[in-house]
Amino acid sequence: MHSRSTTIIGAGVAVAVLGAAMVFAYTRNLQGTAGASPSGVTTYVASAAIASGTPGSAIAASIRQASIPTSARQANAITSLTQLNGLAATRNIEAGEVIATTQFGAAGSPSTETSGLAIPAGHNAVTVNAPIPQNVAGYVSPGDLVNVYLTTKDAPPNSARLLLSNVTVLSTVIANTPATKPGAAAPGAGATYFTLSLTPADAEKVIFAETYEQVWFGLVHPGDPPATSGGQVVTTLFK
Repeated sequence: MHSRSTTIIGAGVAVAVLGAAMVFAYTRNLQGTAGASPSGVTTYVASAAIASGTPGSAIAASIRQASIPTSARQANAITSLTQLNGLAATRNIEAGEVIATTQFGAAGSPSTETSGLAIPAGHNAVTVNAPIPQNVAGYVSPGDLVNVYLTTKDAPPNSARLLLSNVTVLSTVIANTPATKPGAAAPGAGATYFTLSLTPADAEKVIFAETYEQVWFGLVHPGDPPATSGGQVVTTLFK
């Protein structure tokens, strides 16, 4: 009986020692993993603004090196300044931007970037002021389609009519609101700037209407085809 108890106790001690060894090894492994540096790649970031036309060979004083995880690196981010040899900035580069090959081209070449605006070929990006309530009370978002309406007041007969239909909104930006005095109520939602995708001919219409008349916007139901309308004057409202 005594021999059997001794055997059981010995086996228990062995298991305990083995368990402690496994815990120790696992802890050391975690510590090693935490202390290891992730695989990184060197990239360059603008430390000061770089003007359009600046040669790539002249930007060294306006950039700094940064190490980021390989998975986070932009595909077109440069890894060496030699990639910019013989090239010049094709647009203004702001401080904090990652330096990329798409920001540079042959001296005098036009920019291939549109600052994130997806402008279709043959179209212009045209920004218009859209105050409340003409801006659909702020419900319009980038990618939406809007109908553009024109109202006239100065030349009789006063009228309202559809100017353009199913115009793509590329961007919406809330206009600056005036600062309020301490303790004053915060200002309500203000005007919005809509950036629209327009052909040059349609851009002329919108710019004229925005400048000399009044423009309203209607948010289009998704999937609706372009609309047509003959417009309204006071004598046709009730027909």
